[in-house]
Amino acid sequence: MELANITKARLVEAQNNGYTAIITKYNSNPLDPIWIFEKVKKDQLFQFSEKLNETFQLCYPISEAIETVEEYPFIGKVKLPD
Repeated sequence: MELANITKARLVEAQNNGYTAIITKYNSNPLDPIWIFEKVKKDQLFQFSEKLNETFQLCYPISEAIETVEEYPFIGKVKLPD
């Protein structure tokens, strides 16, 4: 796997490959997090996000991230799947 900057193009590419969520890696540095793409069913995204919040992980729908990345850029890097 490689680490890459989070860009709108990367988010769109992930969405086109079936990924629906972007989450922080467990025990990731909050000031320089590593993000991972996940495939979560749309109707389960809220519950998935709530469960991750218990471990201080963040989760955003990729569709939302695409809309906001230019106004509110994500900090950190994304770990691209193999």
